[in-house]
Amino acid sequence: MRRASLDPRRWPLAFKAPALVAVFMLVVSVVLTNVVLTRLRETQERQLAAMSTIYLNGLASAVIPHVLREDIWEIFDIIERGATLEGGFGRASIVVVDSKGETLAASDPRQAPVLSRQSERDRAFEGDALLLVDTGKARAFARRPLIYQDRRIGEIYVDYDISHLLRERDEVLRTLVATNAAIALLLAAFGYWIIRRMLGPLGTLSRHLDLSVSGPVQPIPKDEIVASTREFRRLFIRFNVMARAVNEREAIAKELANEERLASLGRLASGMAHEINNPLGGLFNAIDTLKRHGDKPKVRSISLDLIERGLKGIRDVVRSTLAAYRADRDPRHLAANDIDDLRLLVRPEIARRTLTLDWQNSIQGELPIEATAFRQIALNLLLNAISVSPPGGQLSLICAIEGDHLLLEVHDQGPGFSPDAHAVLAGETSSPVPFGEGAGLGLWVTRRLLEELGGQVAIARSPLGGALIRMTIPLRAKEELRDVA
Repeated sequence: MRRASLDPRRWPLAFKAPALVAVFMLVVSVVLTNVVLTRLRETQERQLAAMSTIYLNGLASAVIPHVLREDIWEIFDIIERGATLEGGFGRASIVVVDSKGETLAASDPRQAPVLSRQSERDRAFEGDALLLVDTGKARAFARRPLIYQDRRIGEIYVDYDISHLLRERDEVLRTLVATNAAIALLLAAFGYWIIRRMLGPLGTLSRHLDLSVSGPVQPIPKDEIVASTREFRRLFIRFNVMARAVNEREAIAKELANEERLASLGRLASGMAHEINNPLGGLFNAIDTLKRHGDKPKVRSISLDLIERGLKGIRDVVRSTLAAYRADRDPRHLAANDIDDLRLLVRPEIARRTLTLDWQNSIQGELPIEATAFRQIALNLLLNAISVSPPGGQLSLICAIEGDHLLLEVHDQGPGFSPDAHAVLAGETSSPVPFGEGAGLGLWVTRRLLEELGGQVAIARSPLGGALIRMTIPLRAKEELRDVA
């Protein structure tokens, strides 16, 4: 059993409430049992006292004349005939002593020989007590002074078996314990059933919340709302309002993500124009050279080589752009060239701001990571690093395998993240940074994509002097990769 389950504060309410009822019933049953047993003991002792008084009065009236004459045999005969008691008390042990405390006669002479003193019996009684109950020996001890003409002439001691009365107490105790336990269990079971019925709507709410983890928030059907109590009906209605708001927000978030992709493309458009326009100028020059000197083999070979290299450069730029912004119908695995293509995409911005980019991509082959999402993450981080780095600064991108994770690090020499931007990228807030503050929406989209890939992010100070963003993304199985799309 887990340690947490031993803490009553973490018990479910459906169990806690019946348990409290059972504990309350246990306390009540203990109190009631104690009261009942006390009253039973007092009643039995009163009955014993009354019976002993009647028995000893009758016995005293019979033996007083013989005690006066000290007729031992007559006293013995009387107590022998009166030693047998009715009502389950069995045979009593009777001792008659004179005024000096010496035994005149006893129902068991071996226990109390004639002329022996009964001082121990007398000391057992406290003060003027006439009855003593010893539950350990299961016997009751009683005494009665023998008074004749206001003169104490002796005393009668009697003890008898009371085991049947103690058995009666035990039976009452067992009956009370069994009855109270049964009542407590029945009330606990009934309380558990009632609480489960009362908390049933919470199960409905919890079920719909669980469903929202893997997809859109599912509203609670109207028939379940109508069947619930007034309090839960209001709660379900408010939950459905929240579900619609969350689903609308998720839809807007997806639209924002798509718009961010287009916004990133727009920021790169001017650089792409230069990247394509530069080789076009060389191509036109080569064509003019061919028109004028195309009959010369060497000029023709140099011009065609220049045209080929220019067209390849344009092809690489177009291919990288299309790979970054097309919406893949089936997610594909990440390959090394998917990362290297990003270098071509950011090269115009790097050149425009006269930055130095240290590129370290050590992965080989394909990795079970959704390529489009990872490329978008890396591109957003690179664009953010470029935008905050001072002219002539240095950037660094490191991509490597670290255990069963893919490591991505981006270093810059910028001023670091603002508190709002740090909170967005670290997942401490669900709202994007205001658009006037740095990358803003790009960081928010990056965080969402990172969560979809199951990755983690850490933000620290870079050795270059700016920010260091370190991301680790688990390498997933093929089946998991399909679920990302």
